[in-house]
Amino acid sequence: MARYFKEKDIDEFRECFYLFARSGTIKNLDELTVIMRSLGLSPTRSEMTGYLRQKGGKMSFPDFLEVMYIHSKVENIPKEVVDAFKAADPENTGKISAKQLRYLLQNWGESLSSNEVDRIFREANVNANSMVRYEDFVKIACAPVPDYY
Repeated sequence: MARYFKEKDIDEFRECFYLFARSGTIKNLDELTVIMRSLGLSPTRSEMTGYLRQKGGKMSFPDFLEVMYIHSKVENIPKEVVDAFKAADPENTGKISAKQLRYLLQNWGESLSSNEVDRIFREANVNANSMVRYEDFVKIACAPVPDYY
């Protein structure tokens, strides 16, 4: 499975894995949940139960890498976010007001601070009184952070 990930990603996965699975093996659903969520994934409880069951109830680091690969093929956060915007767009305009977007970012889910929203808006060239094409915004907001080293 190492061929599917960058070396620095594997290092991050390994560090998180051994931080929460101190024995070197994931032995229960709680450990798997904490590790995957800590790495930014959002698997459902039934998905995680299935992954653990496929590995006989315990998971080594190579098993975990395989699960990360399988789940990364299933989960598509940008598409899920765009689909949520579309569901809240009855006229199908493809746009949301900056004011409404700010409200959503600050009050739903993992709430962002005003300064965090300001930084995201600057990065995405969003003006306070403009309409935002949510598909373009999601591409920018979900883009990986560049490595400068």
